[in-house]
Amino acid sequence: MLDDATVTRRFVEIQGRRVSYLTTGDPATAPTILLLHGSGVSARYWVNQLRGLERALRVVALDLPGHGQSEPVPHPGIAAYGEVAARLLDALGTGPVIAAGHSLGGAVAIELAARQPDAVRGLVLLSSCAKLPPGDGLSERFLAYLPGPLRKLVFFSMAQKLLFAPGAPAGAVSLGMHELRTCRAETVVNDVRAAKAMDLTEQATHLKVPTLILCGSRDRLTPPALATRLSELIPRSSLRIIEEAGHMLLLEVPQRVNQEILTFVGSIVPLADVPSFAVEIRRWRSRARRLLDWVSGLARGLIGSRLEGL
Repeated sequence: MLDDATVTRRFVEIQGRRVSYLTTGDPATAPTILLLHGSGVSARYWVNQLRGLERALRVVALDLPGHGQSEPVPHPGIAAYGEVAARLLDALGTGPVIAAGHSLGGAVAIELAARQPDAVRGLVLLSSCAKLPPGDGLSERFLAYLPGPLRKLVFFSMAQKLLFAPGAPAGAVSLGMHELRTCRAETVVNDVRAAKAMDLTEQATHLKVPTLILCGSRDRLTPPALATRLSELIPRSSLRIIEEAGHMLLLEVPQRVNQEILTFVGSIVPLADVPSFAVEIRRWRSRARRLLDWVSGLARGLIGSRLEGL
């Protein structure tokens, strides 16, 4: 899935444990974006961003503790994951970064920005929320009574319907489900517990960095109502609802996600730091607007002249 020569897997030691991350792009010239994945997957889930953003950004995709090739920590959860992310940035010497998190990773990104405000200059929160509504636990009780093999089959079937919008590309579904199936069972359980227990309402209201929130219109796990609530909590946030996308919008509509990220980064990074091709895009947009204004003015002039001759 990641056979690009430009994508490199590297390791650092944090708190005596091995932490893995994938990286691409030029660390010498490009702004850094830190990618934080969601429950039950790994940094490989960001494959389309590792490949699609490398010309503009230095991309660092972290395997959260217990995920991918990172070793677990004794007390997994959002606080512990945020601490590891902060220490990774220190180890890499990145300076302030754009932190992008999907699903549970969005909560980790909020935790990181609250914990280390000087380390984050912008947030991208995808399929995220500050707090999940309480569930009735019926599905969990139902699964508990099923035999082991049948329980696993039903779980993955339910997960696929919950995570992906109907009609999602087959390749996207295949990659997402492969990630989920290869994740450690105890890691999935820990992630679910962390998601149920989280309440980042206070942290969200005190965020001071510009924030982009993306949500699929057909997201059944963190639906648009939760994204809207998150946007209301974060003072400097903007919300984009992506039509027909589900919870796994990074895989379902990667080009749209990459476009939104690049536009957002270009709006907050000083011009001198923005890659030249992004600057050119803005220049061409400005030229197009001026041309349209000129054509509109010419048309109004011609119409006015004809009216005067009547």
